Amino acid sequence: MRSVLSDLYRLKLILGVIVLIALGVVAIVIGEQATAGSQPTWLGWVPWNEFGGILIGAGVLSVWLEHFLRREQDAVDEARLRHLLHEQAPAMRDAVLDAFAANHDDLQRVATPKMLDQIITNSLALRLDDAQFATEIYTDIREQAIGAAERWHDANLSIELSPAGKDHFSVLVRWEYTTVPAHAQRRFVCVSDREEYVELASERGNTSAWYLKPGHGIDASDREAFELVSFAVNGEDRPIRRSARKTSQIYSADIGQEALNASEPVTITYTYRTITRRAGHLLFFDIEQPTRDLRIDFDYAGCGIESVSTLDLVPTVTPPRIETGPAEIGSEVVRVALDGWVFPRSGFAFVWGLPSRRT
Repeated sequence: MRSVLSDLYRLKLILGVIVLIALGVVAIVIGEQATAGSQPTWLGWVPWNEFGGILIGAGVLSVWLEHFLRREQDAVDEARLRHLLHEQAPAMRDAVLDAFAANHDDLQRVATPKMLDQIITNSLALRLDDAQFATEIYTDIREQAIGAAERWHDANLSIELSPAGKDHFSVLVRWEYTTVPAHAQRRFVCVSDREEYVELASERGNTSAWYLKPGHGIDASDREAFELVSFAVNGEDRPIRRSARKTSQIYSADIGQEALNASEPVTITYTYRTITRRAGHLLFFDIEQPTRDLRIDFDYAGCGIESVSTLDLVPTVTPPRIETGPAEIGSEVVRVALDGWVFPRSGFAFVWGLPSRRT
């Protein structure tokens, strides 16, 4: 671009010189003709030769001055620019940073995702004084937050245990949360293959996976082992479809194309029933999407459980609030509340102890 502008400047200078010389020659010719006759005309009163000489001299002199003073003029322009940048750079820098920090729209208008990632990484590196640490932390958070299909708000998880025969507990699980749906359908898969479960759980899309360890009279493809009982959007029940394979079963429910196109928050509620072994002593509930403000109720009334411990696998600065009902009144409910965001690849586990057998 600089080369093009320089060439354009030289071209205009040459054209200007040619025009001045041509006008000077024309003036001299007119002056010679005006004084050539025996009877001078009014044209002879004008000093055409002098004007012509001035014009030709101006054209030639401008070329010489341009060539003679070019280097000095470039040095003066560069010095002026350096002085301006030196004096005004801090003010311009502060103005740009203040605009980006205060106005989300300004930053969004000029910054690409790659640029934003670089700005955040550099800022975090300056704050932590460790570029590698900052890069790895931000990469992990970015994959969890930006790669998530949805963001859940005001989530409530209710878990009710009840006896189911001698060796098992029946588990009734109810989820309720608010989100802007990213998929027109939700799927729920119950599997007995550990690798398949890990693959489904790591997708973080529209599929919720539940793992049942095979054996002990539990078949993951059996409706008695897992069943999606209800699914509702904004309080409106949606039909549920079921299909079964040899070692798994799949439930699906439509959120609705209208809710998806509206891009407005909706409240999704669903309930499923499953089964677990009494001697398993543990239930784990995975956090599927970035979730803000999570409340969990774990009710084990009437199950003959002696004690319950809660394991929170949530890396957060604000620890969860865990409340256990007073033993004096026979309360058998554990409540967990976590304010702020919880990211995937975390969750809560409830571990119970059974009364020891006395002989």
